[in-house]
Amino acid sequence: MIIRKLFKAEVAHRVAMAYTARCQGVHGHSYKFEVFLTGETQDQAQMLMDFKLLKDKFNNFMDSFDHSLLVWEQDPALVEMAPKLNNRFMILPYNPTAEQMSRHIFQEAEAMGLPIKKVICHETETGYAEFDGSDPIRIDLTKVVFSKQILAEYK
Repeated sequence: MIIRKLFKAEVAHRVAMAYTARCQGVHGHSYKFEVFLTGETQDQAQMLMDFKLLKDKFNNFMDSFDHSLLVWEQDPALVEMAPKLNNRFMILPYNPTAEQMSRHIFQEAEAMGLPIKKVICHETETGYAEFDGSDPIRIDLTKVVFSKQILAEYK
């Protein structure tokens, strides 16, 4: 059985060393994140997981992205500017591409014990990245820094 939950977020970032100059400047996207869970067991209601339960378990983390500025820790100018630009920001151990964001979300779900199958990160209507855990590259989740505002809004 596979179930899917869609999360949405308005996110600002810049992509260092991107092919296009436009992506190298600070800009934003209306992201859609599809989170797929899989499993053979069912709960007492004969569901893999109630969608509301999935939202309750995962929404705090997913909400961290909404109206936030994502900053690569190797972008010192933006690391310094982030708190001045937005009180919602995340300092990340990766360049905030759709590929790495899908990997990050997958690993976070995995760390929470969710039966994660894959994550699709839609950056635009025509482009997305999909991660299913099949490659060995890992993000060190302990290096992700959430701003005080994001942490204050956790429920």
